[in-house]
Amino acid sequence: MKEVLAVSSDKKEKVEDMLKKDEEINRGSIVVKSASSMGFDDDGYFIILDAPEHAIKKALNMVSGMASAFREKDKVLKKYDEQEDAAMQGFGNIMKD
Repeated sequence: MKEVLAVSSDKKEKVEDMLKKDEEINRGSIVVKSASSMGFDDDGYFIILDAPEHAIKKALNMVSGMASAFREKDKVLKKYDEQEDAAMQGFGNIMKD
């Protein structure tokens, strides 16, 4: 299951540390991206979690008041997948040379 959390710049480090220090949540994938790099005008960051549903729920409870589930998660995930695909294509082109 994937979830996208929105977090302000001033809380990003604390939220990221909390998530990474939890063994259950850290078994999944935790990716931090600035909102502006994902094409959003927001000033903060997105934390993309890919983990089992119970770990996502635990993460949401842990960071309550500091970060929240982003309403437009599908847009963020689509943009993230596009960026990853472009990076893989670029890497593939380097390996061909």
